[in-house]
Amino acid sequence: MKKKILLGGLALLLAVSLVATGCQAPPEAEVSEVAEEPTYHWIMACDYSPGQPAYVADMRFAKTVLDASDGRIVIDVHPGGVLGDWIIVFEEIMRGTVQFYNVCLPSVYDPRLGVSYIPYLVTSWDEVMVVYTPGGFIYETVDGILANLGVKLLSSWPTGFFGVGIKGDCPPSPKDPDVAKNLKIRIWADPAPEAIIEFFGYMPTVIPFADTYAALAMGVVDGVCTDLPDQLDYFGDQIDCFIYDTSLFECWFYLTNLEIYNALSPADQKIILDAALYVQDARIKEAEEWEEKDLQEFRDQGTEVILFTPEELAELRDRAVEELWPKLYGTIGKKIMMDAADAVAALK
Repeated sequence: MKKKILLGGLALLLAVSLVATGCQAPPEAEVSEVAEEPTYHWIMACDYSPGQPAYVADMRFAKTVLDASDGRIVIDVHPGGVLGDWIIVFEEIMRGTVQFYNVCLPSVYDPRLGVSYIPYLVTSWDEVMVVYTPGGFIYETVDGILANLGVKLLSSWPTGFFGVGIKGDCPPSPKDPDVAKNLKIRIWADPAPEAIIEFFGYMPTVIPFADTYAALAMGVVDGVCTDLPDQLDYFGDQIDCFIYDTSLFECWFYLTNLEIYNALSPADQKIILDAALYVQDARIKEAEEWEEKDLQEFRDQGTEVILFTPEELAELRDRAVEELWPKLYGTIGKKIMMDAADAVAALK
């Protein structure tokens, strides 16, 4: 689902970012002088181009670290996926050759990392704040799994809830899982999207993300299962009906190499962690505003948007826990899935 341009000093890169986006730097990120000889000079991979929210967040993280360390810790952000495929870059994080990355979790290295895509684990941004932040079920579970891979979880960066974008008319009874839709929906190769797409009566079809736009245009598939931002940014001009079932949730995570992190002084660890949590909290606070903006953009272009009530989502979650979650025991593990059930119960 994802994807060596060094722009000189970090201060220059921030200036380019702010001009391109029109965004103001956060109060913590006033431009600081880089120390004549920084203690650490690190690399951060970024899959997005300047101007996109994830890039702006990465720049905020790097600048907050720069200022909090009085210029001792310099992080150069490399945008546009120029450092390579996301799975390869994740491996570089494990090795420590790339030091920072904000990315979704590739389950190829441990299938339990699919835990963040449990169907209907969360159904609102208030629940995201509880489950995906420090002390929450996803944060603590992912942190433990990543530690076994030599990776340190710093914070979450929630992307958005999933829905199904359809090219053409909305299917019959789009909210009813018991009505067959007879439409092919693109998914990635993972048990969670396969389970939820079958649950809603569609035919799941695995296609690489890079090939999905063409597949939709040529009629190979009738629709796409992905998060709202990607629906709009990558496929919006082809989507006539958007069914916002919020069945899955996409979250990226700020990561670093565990050995590198453990070698830092407690003070420098705090600088890194605080910066990542600052960016996390800023994203969650802005998320609902971005969500409504994206939905309205769909409406403005003539796309029919179908939303679910909290009561409908609660009923779907109960069914998902009973009917879909056991299908994930083999990949995520029964113990983790039982812990997920406890986390959902605590939300009620």
